[in-house]
Amino acid sequence: MYRITRKLFLSQIVLLAGCRSKTVEAQPSSEGPVSMAYLARLYSMRMTTEGKKVVLRNKWNSIEIETDSRRAWVNGTMIWLHHPCRKDGRGWVIQEVDFKKGIDPILRSYAYLAGRMPRLVVLDPGHGGSDTGAIGPSKLYEKNVVLDISRRVQAHLESQKIAVRTTRSGDSFPSLQQRSDYAYKVSADLFISIHADGAGDPSASGVETFITTAAGCDSSNHYGQSGDKTEQRNNQYDAANAVLGFSIQSNLLRNAKRSDRGLRRARFSVIKNAPCPAALVECGFVTNPAEESLLNSADYREAVARGISNGIIGYLTMVKRTRR
Repeated sequence: MYRITRKLFLSQIVLLAGCRSKTVEAQPSSEGPVSMAYLARLYSMRMTTEGKKVVLRNKWNSIEIETDSRRAWVNGTMIWLHHPCRKDGRGWVIQEVDFKKGIDPILRSYAYLAGRMPRLVVLDPGHGGSDTGAIGPSKLYEKNVVLDISRRVQAHLESQKIAVRTTRSGDSFPSLQQRSDYAYKVSADLFISIHADGAGDPSASGVETFITTAAGCDSSNHYGQSGDKTEQRNNQYDAANAVLGFSIQSNLLRNAKRSDRGLRRARFSVIKNAPCPAALVECGFVTNPAEESLLNSADYREAVARGISNGIIGYLTMVKRTRR
């Protein structure tokens, strides 16, 4: 096992404890709704209704799903569903895609992570060169922030004997295609693209992690609008993406201590074309004056880097346990 803190290790193992030791029912075999009552039985959880949420809990884990909404929380970390939780007859249901490619992989990673142990992580510092990325009110450039954070993540991973390569090591601008092509060229086992957010509203704040949208579904930021719903090369890793993205987002929240914008779905070029499980991390809003100040500080960049690297190590730890 990679050397990690006891708190980090337990945060990964608790996801397994409530589900692995018990006999579980077979998963639904056809596309369609999955009832919250079924989830309660599957995970041996008690189900209650609290305000606008259906809540499932046992002594190890919790699931909270907001009704008529795509927002859900697993052990306190927000995840965005592809479809809203809706009333179906007398009970609430989610769609099977959100069960099989979201909630169940997160809670029962051992059922989804079989395969060889990942050996090479590719880090992708966003933007670079003539592409500054988002620019803060004090002229802080996203491209510089994320390059520094990526270097810190690389140092943390390499200290644990994890091989790392990067799509850029200086102020250059590889194209989006070149970034995913590089991941193919070096046979990446994990691909993590690192960014800082920007918005027209200076009050926008928080951290979020994106993984590839499932085929046939709308992305988190485009629900209800016409858009691309096609299957992507990276969709073969949907379940592993959910495990990786959740591990990164939950650890990022723990270290950065910023508001939780959730684990979201998108068809960003660098992740939808990745040849392996992939995630894109947004480390805060450079356009928010308070978060720009944080992103300009070494302490915050270090905290973010620790969160990302702990999330990657947590994922590797779960793969290692699955292979035993």
